[in-house]
Amino acid sequence: MAKRTAKKGSSRPVRLSADRLRKGWPGPAGTRVRLATAADTDTVDALLDTAGARLIPALRSSIEQGTAGATLLDGLDGTTKTFFQDFARRTVGHSMAESMASVSLTLVAADEQDRPIGALSVTAPGTIIERALEHGYSNVQAVTLSVATGKVHGLAVAEKARGQGLASFLLKRAWQVYDQLDYFLLYGSFETERDLGAFYKGSGYIVHAPGEGFLLDRMELPFGINAGPDQCVFTRWRPSAG
Repeated sequence: MAKRTAKKGSSRPVRLSADRLRKGWPGPAGTRVRLATAADTDTVDALLDTAGARLIPALRSSIEQGTAGATLLDGLDGTTKTFFQDFARRTVGHSMAESMASVSLTLVAADEQDRPIGALSVTAPGTIIERALEHGYSNVQAVTLSVATGKVHGLAVAEKARGQGLASFLLKRAWQVYDQLDYFLLYGSFETERDLGAFYKGSGYIVHAPGEGFLLDRMELPFGINAGPDQCVFTRWRPSAG
């Protein structure tokens, strides 16, 4: 995998902390964007279902147990080195699903009554991990790609709250978390009939043509991600240093 290098002249926002992620930020239309909790899972599932997704079962269990995103939280309060070390501890002797849940991020936009009206689920890159295994990488090598890449698994806003910028704000905050932890890439896809290209472009992503995949050579991986003819893939890479 490509080496991580420090950014020069970076204009990153003020560093996040785990506590800030839990408490959240003021969002559009009087909302607060925060980390999802056990009390949110049913509503999050219902919201994501409107966009054709659901919480991955192992991730839902992890949210309910209070362990989801644990490695991310530790990394926000530490350094990139402690982030890697924490992930290693959560990999050895744990299932791949548990390791992947520790670097998954589920955010909600909650209204004034603290009820989720928007939800974003970013998960470990299951497809990339599967491709790595197919190319002969060990389980540990493959799952370690979870500390370099995240997948936008689902994003949805309640119908009554649409048009207020909640979805783009959720994406912005997710990128801030993963960027602080020096991830190389966030990516996802949508069905072409949903016509979301302009939205993702406006949120800082490259939207590929229908059916067009992308290579992972920037991470020195000898494979890429494919897309079906009715899918559009979107990607956001960390800017190159120098």
